[in-house]
Parts: sequence; C-alpha cells; structure tokens
Amino acid sequence: MHNMLSINAIRTTAIALLSGFLICTPFTTIDKSRDFCEEPETIEIELEYINYKDLYTKIAHIESRQNYDVANKTRTVGKYQASKAALLEFGYSEEQVQAIYDSFDTVYTSKGHARYHFDIETFPPEDQERFIRWYMHRMETVYLKDIIAKYVGTTVNDVYITRAGILNASMLGFNNVVKFLESNGEINFTPKRGYSVQNRLAQFERIEVLS
Repeated sequence: MHNMLSINAIRTTAIALLSGFLICTPFTTIDKSRDFCEEPETIEIELEYINYKDLYTKIAHIESRQNYDVANKTRTVGKYQASKAALLEFGYSEEQVQAIYDSFDTVYTSKGHARYHFDIETFPPEDQERFIRWYMHRMETVYLKDIIAKYVGTTVNDVYITRAGILNASMLGFNNVVKFLESNGEINFTPKRGYSVQNRLAQFERIEVLS
C-alpha cells in the first residue's frame, strides 16, 4: 500500500508539472535560452519624437526615395511601394490594379540596370497619400495591435523596439514582423534587395511617433 501511494504521488506531481509546462509554453517559441513564461522586459531610453507626417516621409524615402511613379519587378508600386494585396484591401478593384501593371515602363541605366515606372494617373499621388494613412491605421489597430502593446519599449536581438520601428518594418509584411519578434529575432525576413525586418526596426530604435 505504501508503494502504491508513492507511485500515485509521483504521477500526480508529474501531471501537475506537465500541465504547467503546457500552459506557459507559447507554441511558436523555439528559443531555449529564455524562460518559457518570460515576458519581454520593458526598458526606458531617450527618444526623438516625430509626428505621423514625418514618419511617412521617412518611410517613403526608404521605399522609393519619395517618388510617386516608382515600380518594382515584384509589382509593388508608388511612393510607399504598395502590393497588390494591400491595394485590393485598400479598395482598388482587380481592373484598377491591372491597369497599374499594364502601364509599367522599363528604363535601363548606363550600367544596364532596369528601372521600373508606371503611369501615376492609374494610382495618383492623392490616393497614395490616402493609402499610407489607411495602411498604418490598419497595422496599428488590427494586424499589429497586440504586438505593439507587447513589444514597444523592449529589446529584441539587441534592437530597441518602438512603435515607429514596428510600423516601418510592417512595410515588409506584418506577418514578418510578428515572426521576428515572437521568435526573439531568430526569424528575420530579408528581401533579395533591401533591408531586413531587423534593419527596419533598427532604423527607428531611437525614434518614436507621437500617438
């Protein structure tokens, strides 16, 4: 009887430990260096604060050098390099998006590099400015709302995380931002040409947007 009670006690303890492990372990976490239940540590740092207009200007410089008619062979277009999926969600029809693509023109530099442009009448500047305001609002209030609340003010992979940095990195796709932060920097999407998610976050680690 004594042995049976000991065995039952061991089983009860094992089940309790296992249950606690399953509750605390995020299914997407693969970093064994951090405690499974650990929350990101918030720290304070001196920041430069900017308004949203200045944020959009900085992002536009990264995306297109602030040119409205710039296109990419991956079919992102305009001052903020909007993708087809984003344009459709923004409210453009399939026919309108196709009209943008049909207007593509290719110019070659003296070194033979292709440069792509499109007719801005198919995606005019006023729509592009309205697009970036809509896009950032969607990122902040829907797709990255919880990520912003969780990570702003923390450090991930030696990068201090700001709201401005997350919004800047969202130009590479909000899913890629989530993957980077939730993996503690292990999953770092990098386009064939351009900055990685970590680079985009680091560009604004000393800059914050006034909310």
